[in-house]
Amino acid sequence: MRFAIAIPTDAESWRVVRRAEELGFTRAWFYDTQMLSADPFVAMAASAQKTTRIRLGTGVLIPSNRLAAVTANAFASLNKLAPGRIDFGVGTGFTGRRAMGLGAIRLADLEA
Repeated sequence: MRFAIAIPTDAESWRVVRRAEELGFTRAWFYDTQMLSADPFVAMAASAQKTTRIRLGTGVLIPSNRLAAVTANAFASLNKLAPGRIDFGVGTGFTGRRAMGLGAIRLADLEA
């Protein structure tokens, strides 16, 4: 059995991730909720530098809120810090977009 943890994203998220790794968790998911939490890529980078085994991913990233090229570059940079340990979770942004006064994107928009 494998265990994962989803954590609110902030400057100290790496401490929770490091402890989760010590406890045997295999994956940590970072919220991408603008206006409610810090940037997931910063927290993932800090966690990548403080851990060696646990996988790190966005849980979930809202593609309509970010430029695709910038997102791709962020993931490529993270993969250099933690080769093979980076995951890309994507979703409609029900919570994140609502925090900005917007509605969730349609699933069809994710396919475009």
